[in-house]
Amino acid sequence: MSTRILCLCLLTLPLTAQSIVGRITDPDGGAVATASLQFKNSATAVVYPATSKADGSYTAELPAGTYDLTIPTIGFTFKRYQQAGIVARAGQPLRLDIAMPWGGNLGTPGDDIAMLVRLRSPAPSGPVPRTPDGKPDLSGVWLGLPGSGETPGFQPWAEKLFMERAANGGRDHPSGFCLPGDPILKDPFLYKIVQTPGLIVILWDGNLPGVTQVFMDGRGHPANHDPSWMGHSIGRWDGDTLVIDTVGFHDRSWLGIYPHTEALHVVQRVRRVDAGHIEKDFVIEDPGAFTKPWTWHVVWDLTPGEEILELVCEGDHYPQHLAPQ
Repeated sequence: MSTRILCLCLLTLPLTAQSIVGRITDPDGGAVATASLQFKNSATAVVYPATSKADGSYTAELPAGTYDLTIPTIGFTFKRYQQAGIVARAGQPLRLDIAMPWGGNLGTPGDDIAMLVRLRSPAPSGPVPRTPDGKPDLSGVWLGLPGSGETPGFQPWAEKLFMERAANGGRDHPSGFCLPGDPILKDPFLYKIVQTPGLIVILWDGNLPGVTQVFMDGRGHPANHDPSWMGHSIGRWDGDTLVIDTVGFHDRSWLGIYPHTEALHVVQRVRRVDAGHIEKDFVIEDPGAFTKPWTWHVVWDLTPGEEILELVCEGDHYPQHLAPQ
């Protein structure tokens, strides 16, 4: 009996591969530091993370198997990177060097606050801090990361408009005219959360209007709300998860480059998973523009020592000089 048990235990031990090592670089060969690598096992869906060092090098410890690699968008500097079918075999070394593609700013030095903040204010580790009433404390200055999500199914008119915007590089985006650019706060800017029991205020300095409020006092949405850029948000706690329900958008804002109508309804579930990170999951619904609800996932990193600055938008004519991409 003992021998049989021992054999079964040996069979359940994971077959480990040697470390996957490599270097993350930009298109010019420069090191990309603090890139977040996510190796997802194709069979188990378990994600194994790794982070590149200052010289761009990384090491990932993976059990034997086949993996899909994702490196999320880094600020405005690097686009999302994906590679499927990476095979890790037990006892066989594997080197995987990666060249990240340029993002929207084409690598312009000093043009991406997200890159600077990641290097000078790395997210801390530790347990989730709590407020006196026992709720997770979301307060602090956070660096937003673009995240990832589903591609929505479009109503015919919305798909046509989306294709037009994609073809001309989105040069009519409201932010190019000193108007608000992101109604659901998923751009790579700094965000400051001020948390009280009855009200949560979020400030940011990446684009207008720079402030939104989440009412936590039990009120509902107004019966006849005046549509606005950021909508009307109410919140409640579901255990340790903050649930924010937002309606009352007008149809002038863009979801990335996706259009929407005044029927837009956004529900987000916000969790502080440790001292240095917030995870946000959105469900985005608008039957006037999309065929069904779709989801988006965002991670925010705490940035100790950073602070929000004032935002001034002075120029609203530069889109006229942009050529279609």
